[in-house]
Amino acid sequence: MISQTDIQGRLRLLRYGLIVLVVVTFLVSLLAPYVAVRPYAEAAGQTVQITGFLGTALIYTVVVAIIAAIIYFAYQNVLQRTMVK
Repeated sequence: MISQTDIQGRLRLLRYGLIVLVVVTFLVSLLAPYVAVRPYAEAAGQTVQITGFLGTALIYTVVVAIIAAIIYFAYQNVLQRTMVK
């Protein structure tokens, strides 16, 4: 069985980890396509704006944030069931 203070510590660690995951998802989904496409666009004499990938990055970020929230509340529920009374 798990004590209440241990549950709070585990949830805090998971919450911070999921926040980092959401931020990294946004940065990678915004910067990776830009870095991959830029050399080809410059070779063709065109310019690529980083804001062109913003919509896709936001969609990916929202999806990951929703999945992270589901994981957090499911884990919280599992921990509450195993708590020492």
